[in-house]
Amino acid sequence: MPVPNVDVAILGGGCAGLSLAVRLAQSNLSVRVIEPRSTYENDRTWSFWRTRADPFQGCVRKEWTSWTIVGSHGQTTRDSSHLRYQTVESGAFYTHALDRIAASSKTSLSLGVSAKDIVKMKDRWQINTTSGPFTATTVVDTRPPQRIPTYGQFFLGREIKTERPIFNSDVVQLMSFRKARSMGVDFVYILPFAADQALIEVTSFAPDNPGDQVFNEWLNAEILALDAGQIEIVRKEAGALPMEVSFTDHVPDGIIRMGLGGGGARPSTGYAFSRIQDHADHIADALIHGRDPNIVLDGKVTRFMDRVFLQVLTSNPAQGPALFEKLFRNTPRDRLERFLSGSTCAADRLSVMMSLPPRPFLQAAVFPK
Repeated sequence: MPVPNVDVAILGGGCAGLSLAVRLAQSNLSVRVIEPRSTYENDRTWSFWRTRADPFQGCVRKEWTSWTIVGSHGQTTRDSSHLRYQTVESGAFYTHALDRIAASSKTSLSLGVSAKDIVKMKDRWQINTTSGPFTATTVVDTRPPQRIPTYGQFFLGREIKTERPIFNSDVVQLMSFRKARSMGVDFVYILPFAADQALIEVTSFAPDNPGDQVFNEWLNAEILALDAGQIEIVRKEAGALPMEVSFTDHVPDGIIRMGLGGGGARPSTGYAFSRIQDHADHIADALIHGRDPNIVLDGKVTRFMDRVFLQVLTSNPAQGPALFEKLFRNTPRDRLERFLSGSTCAADRLSVMMSLPPRPFLQAAVFPK
């Protein structure tokens, strides 16, 4: 019987695919990653609260100990003595991952190659690609989701350099709420790298993407309102993240789904980087030790809490800013940030629940839609 060409085929070389490949590159498994793009560009950032170590700590561009939200009740500032809000730049991430893959004799990356279809054979999979077929014992599909979520986080951003120093580089503006331009909750996110340089993003939590015209007009207005003199655009980024409980793309039985199409974004927030790193740790450990990985990212309690929160948000988006204000004003120090980072600690969960008005959440819990 023919031997598979590789032990593991990873479809897609984005954040999830490369995160898994870096971990498997240290093992005795043979791995091939296929990725449609021909080159990698510094096209995005991933931000999160650092709660644990991962292989990409050296790719952190900047970290902050303070963050704010701005709503109808003014500004709320939170900080931490030990948690850090960090940003990983994709350019550094890609470079580090490619270096680790290149250093492995059993891991390869095929750029400019797309998977056309996957065929189950007796003891292996055949992956038919634009450069020809190959076989693998295990397939991990990290490609972007094909299914459209019922609710998502949509954003457009520009990193700008300003003529005048206008930013407080020590504090991240997580949410500055605006009059809704979408059918959901709209806000501005500012990630300050220096007094004269920052990433400005306009963001919608909404059932549908507001579209390029709405986002460009909105972002232009926000940058103009900064009154920062001459502006240099350093780079641009845009994205759409699913915010839906148990969001996964359908794949054939036996294929492991990972990344955004495998529920990689936190349903109630859109945060993805830390969840993808956790998932990569779990899948890599299982594959290295010959176990079937558990691909369910969240337990029943977590899924229930996310479902209830999203139902309240989608049922009455106008109250969304007030809910976020209450979360950030009332939840004890560090507990909200740990919860947003995936903590399942009962004290963190209870603190978040106690910080919100009970009535809409009880209604959503008793009468799910």
